[in-house]
Amino acid sequence: MILSDEQKKVVDSNERFLFLLAGAGSGKTRVIVERIKHLLHQGILPHEILAITFTRKASQEMKERVGNERVHIHTFHQFCFMRLKEEHHMSFVMAEEEKLPFRRDEILQVSRYKNSLFQLPKPAIYMKYQAYLQMHKMKDFDDLIMDMIRILKGHHSDHYRYLFVDEFQDTNLLQYELLKCLIGKETQVLAVGDPDQSIYRFRGASSKIISLYVKSFHAKVYTLKTNYRSTPLIIHHANRIIKRNDRKYHKDLIAHQKQSFHAYTFHQNDEIHEALMIERLLKYLNRQHIKLNQTAVLYRNHHRVFTLMQHLHQRNIPFQNGESTSDPDGIHLMTIHQAKGLEFEAVIIIGLEQGVLPSNQENRQSELDEERRLMFVAITRAKRFLYLSHVTLNSSSHRFPSSQFITESGVKPIPKQVLNDIISLGDFDDNQRTDG
Repeated sequence: MILSDEQKKVVDSNERFLFLLAGAGSGKTRVIVERIKHLLHQGILPHEILAITFTRKASQEMKERVGNERVHIHTFHQFCFMRLKEEHHMSFVMAEEEKLPFRRDEILQVSRYKNSLFQLPKPAIYMKYQAYLQMHKMKDFDDLIMDMIRILKGHHSDHYRYLFVDEFQDTNLLQYELLKCLIGKETQVLAVGDPDQSIYRFRGASSKIISLYVKSFHAKVYTLKTNYRSTPLIIHHANRIIKRNDRKYHKDLIAHQKQSFHAYTFHQNDEIHEALMIERLLKYLNRQHIKLNQTAVLYRNHHRVFTLMQHLHQRNIPFQNGESTSDPDGIHLMTIHQAKGLEFEAVIIIGLEQGVLPSNQENRQSELDEERRLMFVAITRAKRFLYLSHVTLNSSSHRFPSSQFITESGVKPIPKQVLNDIISLGDFDDNQRTDG
């Protein structure tokens, strides 16, 4: 695929500091990869380039696409771990969260305290937690970054010529401090991100870091608005929902595709009827040549998918959920956070009840904005088919009104004719699998 004009501008730019405001599905990874290839072609040495990604999977994918093993492409934690072990010969083991004698919420409090550069109130457990790590010669992920910052502040020559940062909206103050330490007098920086997809606030991430970077380094801002993933109808609903947020950087996505398929909402009385409906919907999608493993069911919280998992298991319908049960041919069941960066031919978002998505945490505008960004991420995972599902009663017979996000997105109820087509397909019997 040839680069678009807006992508080519970024690849060829000579600006020292760049921020690329890259909308969902706009080919941002491709721009980073092509810019790295462009630099290598110009004679820049691979070890002079460092690209920071948000997940191991993303770093692996980028390495494969760049096609040069000597280019440094890592997550923040991979980068710090390798440097501390290989260059600074530090002896430590990584703390495994599930094996520590602290509650998950306590560990999260400590992490947020460190990620805020110690600006939040110190958690009561902090001293005890750090003493335990020290006694067992352990480091957590945040300690890796803090140690690396201390070392870099003492070695001012330890810089890269070209620095790339992906998913910049998910960085926190601690990671931003590390980035600043990696910028030397000659370093050129391309930071790429989308504040509309900033969904890690609970971990201390802040999309305000984008403004901080742009202002501090007088970065030139480029925008990628064209979405190459989803149909115009899906993009219409995504734009409708996100424009209600308080946003510093405004952009409406523009769909590159011309043809639209389905985007509907459906309502069931309870989660058992919802599971039956989803089973029939999967069969209907199969008729539209959408395989099970090209479909994802997304949700806000794990508890909301238990009834569906039980139903799929009983009906011998394969699924993969990144935990204990996994079948590569099965439908994907995952939280919206897990789905970030992925795409599927069809997406079914469940749990669209007020109090579930959006969740009923503190009723502040900033909380609601974060939930809306989650919904935006969920919608923009879909390439062709999108379905929003809500129930009246949950598994504990608690009654819920439907989510405000259904109204805000403007997704219409499923027409009777389509519903009849889906229901008439009945059970999934001919897709049942037998062992042996």
